Amino acid sequence: MSITDAFSFLLQGYTPSIILIVLGVLLIIRQRLAIQLDPQEPPILKPRIPYIGHIIGLLQHQSAYFDKLYARKPLPIATLPMITSKLYVINSASLAQSAFRHKNLSFDPFTLEFAQRMLAVSNESMVPIRFPGDDKTPSFLAEFVKELHGAMAEKHLGKMNASALQRVADTVNEIGTTFETESLYLWLRNMMTLATSDALFGSHNPLQRDRSLVDAIWNFDSDLLGILLNIYPAVTFPKAYKARGDIQAALIEYYTAKHDLEPDVSQMTKARAAILRKHHVPDTDIGSFELALLHVSTANAIPTLFWHLLFLLSSPTVLPLIRAELSTIITLSPSREATVNTSLFHTHCPLLVSSYRETIRLANSQAGSRRVIADTLLSSGDGAQRREFLLRAGADVQIPAGVPHLSSIWGPDAAEFDAERFLEKDKDKDQKDGKEKAEDKEMKKSFFPFGGGKHLCPGRSFAFAEILGCVAVLVAGFEVRDAEGREIGRPRLGRGRLGDAIVKPEGEWRGLGARIRRREGWEDVRWRFEC
Repeated sequence: MSITDAFSFLLQGYTPSIILIVLGVLLIIRQRLAIQLDPQEPPILKPRIPYIGHIIGLLQHQSAYFDKLYARKPLPIATLPMITSKLYVINSASLAQSAFRHKNLSFDPFTLEFAQRMLAVSNESMVPIRFPGDDKTPSFLAEFVKELHGAMAEKHLGKMNASALQRVADTVNEIGTTFETESLYLWLRNMMTLATSDALFGSHNPLQRDRSLVDAIWNFDSDLLGILLNIYPAVTFPKAYKARGDIQAALIEYYTAKHDLEPDVSQMTKARAAILRKHHVPDTDIGSFELALLHVSTANAIPTLFWHLLFLLSSPTVLPLIRAELSTIITLSPSREATVNTSLFHTHCPLLVSSYRETIRLANSQAGSRRVIADTLLSSGDGAQRREFLLRAGADVQIPAGVPHLSSIWGPDAAEFDAERFLEKDKDKDQKDGKEKAEDKEMKKSFFPFGGGKHLCPGRSFAFAEILGCVAVLVAGFEVRDAEGREIGRPRLGRGRLGDAIVKPEGEWRGLGARIRRREGWEDVRWRFEC
């Protein structure tokens, strides 16, 4: 039933003049709210409730709403009317890759819009951050991104990996014959939050000085969307608001004392602070701004670690194969020191790496956002299959990774965990079978858990090393079972909240207790990592 039909029903019995007035008002509203589309724009996908239906759907179903829309009508790209604006949603992997590469589709406007709301940085400090660039000087964000990628060069990355994994080794080395925890997720979460923050901030890590900040970073994350709405957050989302204030106060103290200049601090932390100081951002606002560094370094990597470990623990046929691979990169000294060489993951542990990628495929539900800077033609396909769509300047674009990650290109078992899915296929067979080779290319195109283009996540290699390093030790050296000593069951993943790149564990998985016991023959081993 349309709005006009509904009001016509409600107005039964009223005089014709009143009905005409009401219908006239409705027609004016409809005309004002109507979304005008160019014939070349993506086809419109109308909501079930006019004007506001898509907004309600996103609020109700979060990231899963994109899956529901695609199941309802599998369009490669669609236009969603949103009251007086429109949102383009890209479902096609080919169009997604084109969007990532196109200079007219940018994430920068969202960075600028959300930074101040999320981090409460002062108006004065936002002035240089908003600098758009000119013929002589690049924009602040362009300079910032360039510095980030430089800070993750191999020599700097190795230092970060070594620091984070040393914290992991210290924690597991404290485990006796058996260790029990009421929540496997929270145990991993706390260990890895401290490990990551140690790697970033060095010996003056604020989270080591005040362990309550570990919970604070996750309290902040739990209501991040509420903070971004910025509607009296101290009242509407007090827990996240307080958490933000507590963490920023500690970081302000850290940067004011210039602890970021010390030698054991990561190059990522040093470079970010240096460029902010170069643009005359005071240390107090650097402390507020760098809550973002701590958040992005933990919010997605740690849940990924949890899901990866659970998938392996619940795969009795895969687990022995993973352990066999790990035996080729673990060296056991006469003094019973076991060294994991993390540089050999790619060459010696293909099944472990494949299972990691498969975990990300299933757990990733990010909806990459872009703003259309200028009218843009987005195309996919070649020859007769080529299609072009016009994207209008000022409109927003969502690229939900979850749709192509579960598309039919992955086969009939796309929703199931298959540790071997990302193993390299036989090259000779690929050369003989052109169809298989084309399908392999399509799979690579359909897998983009870290975004793409200039906004490709710079921390992906750091996350890879710390996740696989932690998994390697727990799988090779320990038996991990539930609180009753039973094999852990296979997790079923849903979709995350809007803004979450990785599904966070809720319900039974968040409260899953665990019994961690050293494996036979590994009881007296002390672990270390070689990065």
